[in-house]
Amino acid sequence: MTKQGSFKRAARERARATGQRYTDARADLELANRQEFVHSRPFEQARLKAHLEERYGIGIVSILPIDDDPATRPRDSWPGHYPSTLVVKHRDGQRWIARVFSSSADQVSRVQGDAEILQFLARQGFPAELIAHRNPVTVLDGKGVIVTQFIDGGRPSAKSPAVWYELAGLLGRLHMLPTAGGAVARDGGAEETDGGFHVGRPKQDLVAAMSFLVSVEDAVNAAGREKFEWLRDQVETADDAEGLPEAFTHSNYHPWAAVGEPGDLAIVGWAGSGRGPRLPALAWLLRTAAEGSGSANVDAVMHGYREHVRLSDEELDRLPSILNLRPLWLACLEYRMAVNDGRTPVMNESWMRPGSREFAERLATQAIAALRN
Repeated sequence: MTKQGSFKRAARERARATGQRYTDARADLELANRQEFVHSRPFEQARLKAHLEERYGIGIVSILPIDDDPATRPRDSWPGHYPSTLVVKHRDGQRWIARVFSSSADQVSRVQGDAEILQFLARQGFPAELIAHRNPVTVLDGKGVIVTQFIDGGRPSAKSPAVWYELAGLLGRLHMLPTAGGAVARDGGAEETDGGFHVGRPKQDLVAAMSFLVSVEDAVNAAGREKFEWLRDQVETADDAEGLPEAFTHSNYHPWAAVGEPGDLAIVGWAGSGRGPRLPALAWLLRTAAEGSGSANVDAVMHGYREHVRLSDEELDRLPSILNLRPLWLACLEYRMAVNDGRTPVMNESWMRPGSREFAERLATQAIAALRN
């Protein structure tokens, strides 16, 4: 069968599984195939389905990436965004989430650590996703797969200050959990979506950011060189948050890490979690709260967090630089994507631009003022 024939068959299968019209399923599949990390953890859905049925003795009606089906796609997400996070629908009506870690960098031991962390959080009464079976990690073709319980309610709206307040309070609770050994003590806090090549403490985000730039350096044209040099300088001089107070922390903490009804949210996506500087998670929550007209959201974040954690003087001093840590990772990723797509990145675009330092200073000033109100 030709490549085009295979694509049409995949679109038909997608339409049958999701209940979409063929044209909608085809458009979603085309969008998914353009996503940056869609092929970073390759696996065959049919093999995964058979593996889970045999391992757990269950019958599976369907198994699809969570954003393939409009009925389960998280708010504001898009096809191909979470290709390795699948909704497993059982014949008896149950639903699980299966996360597949199948890149060359993924380690089964780390997936087993994810399960250990979820069990720790459950014992502490922290609202996180729950494992779906007493043995939640299996191995398929040498790669780890973890199953957790599906949480109803979807992703909360980011427009409500009450949601930001709740999220910040949960982050404060997370950062006050007692220390523990095993996987809970592993290095964590770095973004984990690049196939597991840069996991650990937040400083790994800077290693990843530089790798994004280096990977396209030879393809950068003269018009894109100014942005390349500027971003490289930002990475080389960035604050990695080392030396700041530490806690068990989440690696990508903002409304997209929450599921459920406001007032009863649970936090998901613990693959990059572990012990590391606590400020980057709060800074990323603040940075996302500030998008658009986020003044009330920023205040809500600081009010919710301060109920559990008192920031140190050094954390307050370094907050402006840490506010740009994750945006810098994103900016370098977007730069790579632009070059690979044949576009020319310019200075006045993306998460990081010449005015980003001043923006972070203003945001930090507002956040610190909120602590005193």
